[in-house]
Amino acid sequence: MIQKILNKFQNPYLGMSVSNWFRLLVRNKGIDVDRIPLALFSIIVLLLLAPFRFIASKKRRAVIRSASLSQPPIFIIGHWRSGTTHLHYLMSASGRFGSICHIDAVYPSFCLWLRDKNSLLHKVLKTISFTRLIDNVKFDIDSPAEEELSVANTSLFSFLHGFIFRKRFRNLLNMYALFEGITEKEKAQWAETYHDVLLQSSVCSGGKRLLLKNPFNTAKMNELLSIYPGAKFVYIYRNPFDVFVSTMNMHKKTDCFSLQRISESEMRKNVIWSYGKLHDKFYKDYEKIPEGICSCVKYEDLVRNPIGEMSRVYKEIGLNGFDTDNKGMIEYLESVKNYKKNSFKLGDNERKIIVKEWGEYFRLMGYETEQEPK
Repeated sequence: MIQKILNKFQNPYLGMSVSNWFRLLVRNKGIDVDRIPLALFSIIVLLLLAPFRFIASKKRRAVIRSASLSQPPIFIIGHWRSGTTHLHYLMSASGRFGSICHIDAVYPSFCLWLRDKNSLLHKVLKTISFTRLIDNVKFDIDSPAEEELSVANTSLFSFLHGFIFRKRFRNLLNMYALFEGITEKEKAQWAETYHDVLLQSSVCSGGKRLLLKNPFNTAKMNELLSIYPGAKFVYIYRNPFDVFVSTMNMHKKTDCFSLQRISESEMRKNVIWSYGKLHDKFYKDYEKIPEGICSCVKYEDLVRNPIGEMSRVYKEIGLNGFDTDNKGMIEYLESVKNYKKNSFKLGDNERKIIVKEWGEYFRLMGYETEQEPK
């Protein structure tokens, strides 16, 4: 019972303003009838939080206006279910980087209150442990999270909305992951919103250099470098068969938060389509960036030799201090040594479709199409 209640509050949209909530409903053509209870739960929570959000937002805006980034960020990118979370937790364990945490990612307006470690509220929330629905990874309110949650909760300019309004999945990916079909004004509004989120994260992290993990940024290297010259990227990739089955699981498990229902067949088509769209843009950007900007990590190599791979990454992006940072990484690896990944089956028909649609990516990443998913 307690876990079911906690799962409800993993809803990524409980930190949004009421006005943005209704604008999203209108813009994305409403909700399905069987999702009305979920919508009602969400709007009740949003209305209850509205007075506090108004007060907290004023303080957040005032702090952001006087903030700045100490150094260009480091961005962890890669398709969903490619090991981005593991890599993020591993690098964050060094203690030298700042990030956005789960609690202020979902509730960005309240970030200055919630991240105050001396407050009673933080101490109480810190005692609560959550489990991610998609992979059973444990996290608490201070665990590193994706800044895209904050972007989605403070604006309309996020592809994350495509996981809530699933009938608009492709439209939203084109608009806010690839910036296709939007105006320059909208793109500038996205950039402003995104920068505000990074400033918020910097303030809450005590001005440390930001280490950010966001699969949505896989197709945005060029755009991010134009905003943050000197930024670095760590791209992680994984056997496409494994990514497919795990991403399908993610789509199914997170359907409990969606306001529009689509069939499993449509989910499968979206996964295959979006993988190609994101990677086409990534490789296009990757070919143009100078050496020393992006380090590429093979997930299987990271699992087999994490410290060796991290040492290589540090060298390739010109990051000093690995001899000190790796101590925290070793402690983190010890803490998760008993974690067991989900195991999935891949049907023969799905395998044929994946090889047909993703064959070029297998080649680029150095995988065999006959290899079984693990």
